[in-house]
Amino acid sequence: MTEIYSYLTEEREKELFDKTHQIIMDRKLFLDPKFSRETYLKLVGLNKNQVAKLLQKYAGTNLIRYINGMRLDYSLKLMEMHPEYPIKAISADSGFNNTRTFYRLFSARFGIAPSEYKRKS
Repeated sequence: MTEIYSYLTEEREKELFDKTHQIIMDRKLFLDPKFSRETYLKLVGLNKNQVAKLLQKYAGTNLIRYINGMRLDYSLKLMEMHPEYPIKAISADSGFNNTRTFYRLFSARFGIAPSEYKRKS
């Protein structure tokens, strides 16, 4: 499949991206802190350079930011569904290895610290 990429139509590229995205969402693979480039490569069936181009084209970012974006979206849902959960649990349950990383990424994306967001919700 790797060699086929250069022959993929734009429609097939989009289909491949969407199918892989749906698998990640349905199986909640983004919640695994060990989710890696190798995991994604196996799912999509392309090499790392092809995957980088595909993600940039259809997600507008790289793999790490793409997965962390899903994790951040999930963390918002957790805070809404379980306001009693401590931030450390939300961070871990959202797939982050490190609570400081979660704080940094959350604050950068939403412009507010997770603890402050949680208090205001």
